[in-house]
Amino acid sequence: MKKLLALILSMLMVASCFALVAVAAEETTAAEGEETTEAEVLDLVNTKLVFDSYAKEKKLLSGQNGINKTFYNSEWEGARLKITKPEDPYVFLNWKNYCDKAGLEQVDSQSYPFIVFKIKVEGYIDDIELFYCAGDINAADPTYASLTDWPCSATGDIEYIIYDLTDDCEGTYNQFRIDPMGAEEDTLVYLYEVAMFATEEEALAYAQIEETEAPETEEPTEAPTTEAPTTEEQTTKAPTARPDKKEEKSCGGVISIGAVVAIISLGVVCIKKKD
Repeated sequence: MKKLLALILSMLMVASCFALVAVAAEETTAAEGEETTEAEVLDLVNTKLVFDSYAKEKKLLSGQNGINKTFYNSEWEGARLKITKPEDPYVFLNWKNYCDKAGLEQVDSQSYPFIVFKIKVEGYIDDIELFYCAGDINAADPTYASLTDWPCSATGDIEYIIYDLTDDCEGTYNQFRIDPMGAEEDTLVYLYEVAMFATEEEALAYAQIEETEAPETEEPTEAPTTEAPTTEEQTTKAPTARPDKKEEKSCGGVISIGAVVAIISLGVVCIKKKD
């Protein structure tokens, strides 16, 4: 009997051990699931970033020069960059860090060569230069820099600026350096989103470029408008030519009066001959 009880107790102990192992396994898989699903829970993708509280928490913007940066405020959304030193303002965006911290796959630069920023500028800048670091490039290099292919208008409204890096770099993206060029002091640059696309068509669709692209498509029709100044010049020159015409008309008037005087004098001569 004692042996039977001992056997039953040992079996119960083994069963409880298996139960504990199973619970531990479930907890580890759940923990692993939480780590892998963080990006899904936050709706994060490796080809797009919203400059929100998450970007602030992960310190994805750093290493700024001549710029004061602040994130999300009751008065604005996104990251606000205030230019404090117009000489050479810039800030780094660490894309590799973003993907690592979110548990996302790194982005191949040749597969996604079109970079689109959603921004707003209050103040004045000439353009925004983008230094792109991919593959073996980990620092800003003038050889790997691009200006916007669709220029920044800096009108104070939300706009999209696009960089076409086709054939410009290889490997996965490491980081970018954002340089507001020709910026005046106290100019504000708001960063809302940045996204990467495989084709130009996708980038234009995301950027809602139809309205922005209209002036480019209207360039042929703008030729007459650009020639308009020449027509205006002709019309403006016309008044300077009109006095000459008036002089010609006045000369014609003098000739006609002379002819009348000659006819009158001939009439007088004829009358005298009759007498």
